[in-house]
Parts: sequence; C-alpha cells; structure tokens
Amino acid sequence: MNPKNARARRLYSDILTCFSRKQHRDSFQVFLDLLLDGSGRPLPTRATVKSPSAISRFLNHTIWDLRTLCRFMRQAALQLFNDTWKHAPHQRPRVEFLVDLTSLEKAGKFPGLSDWMHVLNAVNGVHLVVLYICCGDLKLPWAFQIWRGKGTSSPAALALKLLRTVPPVMLQGKRRPRLHADGGFESAEFIEAVLEREIDIVIGVRRNRTLANGTPIHELMTRGYKAQLQGLKPTMYVSWAWLYRNKEPEQRFVMSNINLGGKYLARVGKRRWRIEGFFKTIKGRFGLERFAQHSKTGVMRWWCLSGLAYLLCHLADQDVPPRPPGTWPDWGALARTVRFSFIPEVRRRALQLELAELDAFQDALSAPAP
Repeated sequence: MNPKNARARRLYSDILTCFSRKQHRDSFQVFLDLLLDGSGRPLPTRATVKSPSAISRFLNHTIWDLRTLCRFMRQAALQLFNDTWKHAPHQRPRVEFLVDLTSLEKAGKFPGLSDWMHVLNAVNGVHLVVLYICCGDLKLPWAFQIWRGKGTSSPAALALKLLRTVPPVMLQGKRRPRLHADGGFESAEFIEAVLEREIDIVIGVRRNRTLANGTPIHELMTRGYKAQLQGLKPTMYVSWAWLYRNKEPEQRFVMSNINLGGKYLARVGKRRWRIEGFFKTIKGRFGLERFAQHSKTGVMRWWCLSGLAYLLCHLADQDVPPRPPGTWPDWGALARTVRFSFIPEVRRRALQLELAELDAFQDALSAPAP
C-alpha cells in the first residue's frame, strides 16, 4: 500500500459510512470516479456502470446526509493542518486566509435556482464566496457561501461569516495569521471586523479610492506610503504592483495594516493569486461549474463532491504513516463490482503538473516591471 494514499483512503472509507444502502454507495463511487477522471466533465451520461438517471436520483432525490460528509471533510482537513504544525514546532508556517468571489456562468434555464442566479460583472450564473486556507505547502478549501443578489448580504458580509467557521487552533501561534482579498472586499466594516479578530490583512484597493485629505491613491509616488484612508479608522500602508496580462501593463494597488515595506508588501499582495489557481483547477479538472441539476440539493451535493475530489487528491500527496493492516475495505472487490479506480498514479501526477503550470502562469502575470 502506498503510504501517501493512507490519509485519503481513510477519509474515503469514513465517507462511505454516510450511505446506508449499497446502491447509494455504488452511485457515490461511480460519480466520484467521474470527478477523479480529471477531464472536467463529470456528466452522468459518461458513466458506464450506473445509468444517468440513477446518478441524477442520487444527487437530487436520494436521502443521505450531506452534513456528515462535510463534517468528515472538515475533520480530515483540520487533522492535516495539525500534523503540518506538529512537523514544524519551532518555525511554524504562517496561516493565510484567502477570500474571493468566483462566478459559475450558466446559460440555460434553472427555475429551481431562481434566487441563486444573478448577473455580476456581466456574468450570469451562480456566484460563490470561497474561503481558502494556506499554511506552507498546505492548501485547503474550507467553506463557501452563495451570494443571493443585490439587497442581500454583500460578499464582504458573507466572507465574515466564513471566517467565523475557522477553528481557534488556526488562529493560535506566535505568527499572526493574515487574510488576503481583492478590491471587492475593501469596505471599512470588513477590514475593521477582520482586525478585531487579531488577523492581519493584505487587501487590494481601487485606484480611485481617496485618502482622508482627498488625494486619490493612484497619485501616490512612494511605495509603502503610510496613509489614512477616507472612511477607514485604522492606518494603512499602500503599495502597488504591475500586472502584465493585456497589451498595456495594469497597475494594481494593495494595502495592509502592517508596515512591510513597499516592495515586500507588493510581493505579499501577489499571494492572493493562489486562490485563482484553485478556481482554475476545481473548475477545469473537477467540473465545479458543469452542474445541470434541477434542484438546490443536487447542486449543493455536486459542489461538495467536487471539493471532496480536490481534497482527496491533495491528501494523497501528503506523506503520512499508513493505517494499521486489516482496517481497509476490500479495494479489489470494490473495483470488480463498480469498476472504481481510486486516484490512479497517472491522474495524481497530471494534477500536480497542472498545478505547477498554474503557479508558473501566475508568476508570469505578476512579474515585476523590467
């Protein structure tokens, strides 16, 4: 047995207990195999063992406990986080919370999702606020909230709800955690609420935002400038970086409550791009935005199972001691009954390659000016 798959296999065997009937476990295994295929098209019509209608019933009508599945995922992620800290007792890596909003564009009609479908930034679809946790090489999707349109809770308010789900152990340690976000979360209420939780913040800021004396930020000439922004009580330090994505370089501003120096603050602000790599991977490889279910239950289950596939692949890369023999399910019998392949080595390597390419792509986008 490959010890690198020990924790992933343990999580998988625990999640099987969420399903009381064998046909439900079989449908779960088949759909998870479609997700782990890595093609980004986990459509029920591509299943060869179960019929598309059986997969659809499993997602939309079958009674099984989604909350228990999410609890097992949280427990596995938290245990992996604790093990990461135990292996570095003297110089623990800093915990970084990344918050961002991603849009799942949909073109069809979804009457069951009428209050979820909205237009934001010229994109019609469902919009999710996601909390992503990074600690050294560890990268874990933690929770998400659905933005329900104008007149409801703003993305910044939803992000604060997500922060309340973070366990206290992640906020401990000698190095204060940091929160990274883009300019869509620069409201004074959000920044002040994050600082009250003793979390440092590194956040993007719009170029037309003004200082207390009325000077626009884009007129600043010194990186790391200590500024008092209009409508914001805490003193912030402002810097900027150049983004080479279009024909002309784009100037992106970033601010923080700690004095990191102008150049280093700009470099720290680029770490927010790691969540963009996660979005590209979970959409392009695990089919997060390919849902076409007619009920909210089916959509929520689709999203959670997509996150489970990502987490299983991430756990499989961790080198942990194997579980004692005799405590694993019969994988051979399982493969013979439903033709289920558990994270083959070629798929794991393909995922690692894509993540490396995304990291290189982000570094190229945020390269400093020559």
